[in-house]
Formats: sequence, C-alpha cells, structure tokens
Amino acid sequence: MTNNNRIRLSKLAIALAIALGAVPAFAQNTTSAIGGRITGNDGKAVAGAQVTIVHTESGSVNNALTDADGRYAAKGLRVGGPYTVTITKDGVTEKRSNVFLQLAETASLDAKLGATTQTVETIVVTGTNVGSDKFSNTAMGATTSIGRAELDAFASVQRNLQDYARIDPRIAQTDKDRGEISAGGQNIRYNSLTIDGVTTNDTFGIEANNSPTAKQPISIDAIQSVQINVSNYDVTQKGYTGANINAVTKSGTNDFKGSIYYVTRDDKLVGQRYNRATDVYSDAPEFKESTKGVTFGGPIIKDKLFFFASYEELESTRNVPDFGLIGSTRGTTVPITPAFLSAAAALASSQYSLNIGTADPASGAKLLVKDTLLKLDWNINAQHRASVRYAKTEQTEPQFPDYFANQMALSSHLFTQVKEIETIVGQWFADWTPTFS
Repeated sequence: MTNNNRIRLSKLAIALAIALGAVPAFAQNTTSAIGGRITGNDGKAVAGAQVTIVHTESGSVNNALTDADGRYAAKGLRVGGPYTVTITKDGVTEKRSNVFLQLAETASLDAKLGATTQTVETIVVTGTNVGSDKFSNTAMGATTSIGRAELDAFASVQRNLQDYARIDPRIAQTDKDRGEISAGGQNIRYNSLTIDGVTTNDTFGIEANNSPTAKQPISIDAIQSVQINVSNYDVTQKGYTGANINAVTKSGTNDFKGSIYYVTRDDKLVGQRYNRATDVYSDAPEFKESTKGVTFGGPIIKDKLFFFASYEELESTRNVPDFGLIGSTRGTTVPITPAFLSAAAALASSQYSLNIGTADPASGAKLLVKDTLLKLDWNINAQHRASVRYAKTEQTEPQFPDYFANQMALSSHLFTQVKEIETIVGQWFADWTPTFS
C-alpha cells in the first residue's frame, strides 16, 4: 500500500475528578455507594450505630454513623466487591457479607440489631419487587449496569463496549463491522463514551463507533464495570442525547492477579455474505485478525497502595474495496478503460512529473493498534481514597477513500492514518457524609 499521504492525530487529555461523599453528584459516574436504615428488635431506629464497610479484596475501609432516624450512607466506594458490612451498637453486632455494588448506583442495605434468639415457627413468603431500585427518588433515569461477571460471561466478537451495550433493549447495532450503535433510533453521533469519568468521544467524526479510534482506546480486559444510560436527567452527565456508555477500569487488590490471552479469527470463521441486489451468497473476503494481551495487578503496600497494568495489541488485515477497470474480474466494474488510465498516467508524468499510481489492488495493508494502561490506587484513610490512571493508544489504520460505482481510487490516493491518544486521569474520593450520634 502506498503511504504518500499520512495523517497523524495526537491527543493528550489530563483530567482531575473529585468525588465528595456529601455531594453525590460528583461521585456518581465512577464510584458506588451504599446506604440503609438500622433498627432494633422492637422496630425502632437505632441512632449512633457504627457501620464499618470493608472492601474484602483491597482492605479499603469506610466508616459511617447512623443518624437519629437510624440511617447511614457511604459514598465514593470501589465498584464491585465483595464488601463486608458490620453494624455495632452497645456491644451488639450484625454482619453482612458478599455485598456487591453497581457502578453509579446506591445499594440499599437495611439491618436489624438485637434480633431475638427465641425459636419461633414462621412462614416466609418471598417475592421480587420489580423495578423498585430503578424507579425511586434516587434514580436519575433508566440505566443498565454490567459488572465484571457479565463481561466475562457474554461473548463479544469485536471486544468493545458497543457489543455489551446491546444488552440494553433500547440499543440497536446499526453496523456490526464498525461497532455502530443507535439509542432509540437516534443518530449515532448523539452517543457519548466515558471511561473513568472522562469523555472519550470521536471528536473529529472519523469513526462510527463513537470512539476516537477504530478499536476502543482501552482493552475490554481492563474494564471493571459498565453502565448504559439512556434518557438520563442526571445533571452530572452531559454531551449526549442518545446513549452514554460509562465505564470504569480495574484496580489492583491485595492478591496478585494477572491474565494472558490470545484471540484470533479469519474468513473461515465467519458466515457468507448476502448480496440483496443479486440474491447471491458469496464467501467473505480473505482476512485475518488477532488480539494478544496481558494484565497484571496487585499490592505495592498491602491494604494501602495498589497497581494494575494492561497491554494489548491488535493486528487485522485490511482489503481494498473490490473495484476494477473494464475487463477486470473484480467484483465491481468502474466504467473506465485501461487505455484511458494509461493515457492519463502518461500525461501526468510528462506534463507534471507526477506518478498517479495504478489501479492494482494494494496488498499487505493492516490495522495495527497498541493499548497501554497503568493505574495506581491509594487508600489514604477511612474517608479518603485517590487513584491515577495513565493510558496510551497507538493506531495505524489504512484508508481507502473515494470508491464509488463510477469512480475508483488509484494507489497514489491511498494513505495510512496514524492516531495517538494519551490520557492521564487523577481522581480523589472523599466521603464527607454528615453523621449524627
């Protein structure tokens, strides 16, 4: 492929987010929260109870006190879990284990202290209160949350967030190959993508997947949780009228964990293409795509300081559109003769000293993407936590413009587009929720 024309797009984004527990709006996009009401065995509110919330895997601790109505709240918490919640008052303790939190949502956890030990025969009737967590005074609209368990369980051919967004029934995929989605029939340009609270959109309108690169700038294996928002009226979210795909990246824990993966597919692993105009099925064009990567995270100082790192490479072949001159055997014939092209090439060479190239298909063109991520998390104390994340994406993508039914591009017109995206995101989380004894 001829690389006479070369475009380089470079973007360095630096963002600082402050999440304050007393002001839920600031913490809503990248963290979780938990709250509830503590009552005694007599059903009355328990004031001044100590609520200790521990993230089991990292040792992160948050404390809260119940108010006069027995209510407590803790914000700015890590997404996921498991959490252990312990409630203590006057030597009486109640504990809840394996509590998991969703991104940008407040989990409700009520408890009763001093439950009687007397054996009473009871009949328990259970049911599901459908939608109570969505349609409440704390909900900001209809959302769909996808945790790490769902990301591991569900398949994604393109390994991107758009594939997982289709779990929301309001999202339709309008172009599978390019990762294009529409929310409620809206134009794709009305969507927004945020990662760790930072807008990561296609600023120049070059890509169809709302991402600044053909492949999303952070590996799906580095994503901890995703939330899809449609018709949301939360004042902390802006820049979209379609859908917002909000994701947060993984963090290290007290255990060293890592993964090595390799994914490949080619034309033999896809179905035949259907030509609606001719009612004919044909084999897909020859291609090969491979993705390889590694993730690793763990403690630097146990219960205090953690790291997480990710590196991924994508290599995918790209074919020139199947267009040819009159007399060629290629799929689409353009009404231009080889003799006319030869005459035009000779004129350009003799009069202007230009080499306009040929109509022969380019070979060896590949989409190459490298993603690098490093994240540090610091448990400052029970009310304060901070994180810093650096990410860089390097992409080289071949471009084949100006192929239509009555024209085609020559080899001199083809070019390679180079993009470099760098982001540095710093976040400070503080739970300043008022408490009363």
